[in-house]
Amino acid sequence: MAYKDVCIVGRPAGGRVREDDIPGGAPAAAHDAGGPSPGILKFIDEVVRALPNPNVPPKPTSFPPQVDVDTYPGRGNADVHFEGRAVDVSLNYSSQQAEGDWLFDWCVANCTRYRIQGVIFGPRQWFSEAAGGSVTVRGKHDHFDHVHVELNCDGANLR
Repeated sequence: MAYKDVCIVGRPAGGRVREDDIPGGAPAAAHDAGGPSPGILKFIDEVVRALPNPNVPPKPTSFPPQVDVDTYPGRGNADVHFEGRAVDVSLNYSSQQAEGDWLFDWCVANCTRYRIQGVIFGPRQWFSEAAGGSVTVRGKHDHFDHVHVELNCDGANLR
């Protein structure tokens, strides 16, 4: 199945759309995009696989050119991966922290370019709707083997 825009026009796209919506009514199928969005594919091609423009902060030369990426439906269906709006970039916090930190920092610094709404790596997380878009330390530490990047609906649909 090809990507299907499952965003609700006129409604903010937070990081837990499917989880938040289902108890109130929308069936899970309403959030099934069927694959990664055009925005996520563009982000992977232009930032993860290539030298991003702008290259600020500078991409480390040690960043693996063929790093594994996990898009749709991700590690579970109850999240933005199911909506085609997220990617997990496999970088290990203990052995590739510099590379993961770079991707995290680049995403925060350039969030408007791809309409990035959230990034998580190791103990750090950033969400655009959080208190002034500040980087915080998570209580839950489940992102030590990948960098999670998620786009809002506009970014996913290249708007």
